[in-house]
Amino acid sequence: GIPIEAITDIIDYEELDPEMVKDGATYFCLQIKGASMEPRFTEGDVVVVRQQPDVDSGQIAIVCVNGDHATCKKVMKQPGGILLQPLNPAYAPAFYSNEDIENVPITILGRVVELRAKF
Repeated sequence: GIPIEAITDIIDYEELDPEMVKDGATYFCLQIKGASMEPRFTEGDVVVVRQQPDVDSGQIAIVCVNGDHATCKKVMKQPGGILLQPLNPAYAPAFYSNEDIENVPITILGRVVELRAKF
């Protein structure tokens, strides 16, 4: 829910489908923490992320806030900025103006392309 510190500690490795990576893009995986993206993403799930600096409005992305916090949210682009929308209605969305995007800063790290849930 609240952006977590972007931690670079490696806790495990995930195997990716060779078809996915044949485009030469870089991928990374993150483990979901918190409940803001429930019911689709739950604590402990792993998301595969295609590293890219932008996403289309409505796509789920990993967004870096203030240079050191990463959050998984649906990105809703608006003329005056972006809205980071949780899927769980119990959590409030966060709006960042175009000025905030530059000054805070807000940076898109990549688009979530796959969910790996543990049962």
